[in-house]
Amino acid sequence: MAIPDYIDRRVLSVFPDSLTIIPTYRCNAQCEQCCFESNPSIRTRLSLDDIKRSIDAAVERFENLKLIVFSGGEVFLLKDDLFEAVAYAAKKGLLTRCVTNAFWGRKPAHAQAVADRLQACGVAEINISTGMDHQRWVPFASVEHAVEALVGKDIFTLVTVERDSETSDCFAQATQSEVFQAALRSKPLKFSLQCNSWMPFNDRYVERGKPAGLAALTEGCSQIFHNLVVTPREELAVCCGLTFEHIDELKVGSLASRSMGDLFEDTLGDFLKIWIHMDGPGDILRKLFGEAINDELSGVHHICQACAILHQHPEVRRALQERYHEFVPDVIARFNLRIAFRQHEKALASGRGQS
Repeated sequence: MAIPDYIDRRVLSVFPDSLTIIPTYRCNAQCEQCCFESNPSIRTRLSLDDIKRSIDAAVERFENLKLIVFSGGEVFLLKDDLFEAVAYAAKKGLLTRCVTNAFWGRKPAHAQAVADRLQACGVAEINISTGMDHQRWVPFASVEHAVEALVGKDIFTLVTVERDSETSDCFAQATQSEVFQAALRSKPLKFSLQCNSWMPFNDRYVERGKPAGLAALTEGCSQIFHNLVVTPREELAVCCGLTFEHIDELKVGSLASRSMGDLFEDTLGDFLKIWIHMDGPGDILRKLFGEAINDELSGVHHICQACAILHQHPEVRRALQERYHEFVPDVIARFNLRIAFRQHEKALASGRGQS
């Protein structure tokens, strides 16, 4: 499918700007609420050649591509293949980020060896996930060892702590960590700590504070169009949100049969994706059902949870089919304006927009 005539073709010069490669859903841990249901027994994975081919395809087709993210699963289970893939992307002038639970930091010496290799292959950033679920499998000391080694090598490191329950204090533990405090004092531009929003994936969960509710979801999705995702089955997805493996519509096709560029262009013919990008699932639900929907969906924890409702609830799907055309002119006009604005920003940054 070609880009529809009503979409500004300059879209390909501004989107996407990042590619997430998920080589495997295998993980050393088996967290109860993992969005990918990762566990140690999973064997399906992308080969190193698959990974390089995806990087090449993205570089060739998307001129605004800046970042390659390697995630999982636990991506460090790829061992040498991960380091080679990071180096391959870095040599093409791309920023690289790896997402991990830092299981490899159990021993300080091993954490240092991993940090040495990451520095040598040119990684730009490491994101470490921890919290109540993670720490059943990876002790907090492993995270501290990893942070100490990475920051010591001037590798920017972000630690994300999942929201605590009433009986856990993982974020307080992190803020009080002497290792983290030392990193913030000595290299404040190389370390950051945040507490992330959380959502359940089954009914075997412990509540993590009062849900934000649908009313708090007021912005467009920062993932769709900005980020493409290659899954372990070599499928292309247009979102790296928590629920994309639970929403068939977010996976747009197989890279074994069609090119990455062609699959991305297909997404531009899907009005709902454009609408989610512009307004987000929360605002779409309010436009379809009125403000009263905020009360009905006050238990929503996360934008991705609202997106799953938008795609899967029968009543919502019916309302979308019956009423989407009412919103097309406004949404498409704003989308094209955003493309034009981003293109103008690029021109100014390169000096071409100066008179």
